Amino acid sequence: MNTKSQFVNIRRILYANAIFSGLSGLIFTFASKPIATFLGIAPSSGIILALGIGLMVFANVIYIFAKREEIPKRYVLFIIIADSLWVLDSILLLVTGWVPFTLESKWAVGIIAVIVDLFAMLQFFEWRKMD
Repeated sequence: MNTKSQFVNIRRILYANAIFSGLSGLIFTFASKPIATFLGIAPSSGIILALGIGLMVFANVIYIFAKREEIPKRYVLFIIIADSLWVLDSILLLVTGWVPFTLESKWAVGIIAVIVDLFAMLQFFEWRKMD
């Protein structure tokens, strides 16, 4: 199997993750105050804005590595761990009550966590196949 075909599946998953993370980052950045209000966070805190900027940086990192001819296995593991930490943090926020989420915002956080978890699982399955 040549190098390009060896990385086709993981590359597609990483590109999809980069697109999802980048779009989420853009939305969080440019609509940070309404999103903060929706989530029950003080809009002046800047947490959602910082999260949006961080997501755009994360998306860029994913894209840079995904477009390489050879994708390092340790890099994919890093992305899997980062996505898994997002899911874990989401669960902690939902069960601890640290943020006074409304029912609607709990659903939003949960749905995003499920999407990110799907990326983590797909990446993990492909990571196990990598040489």
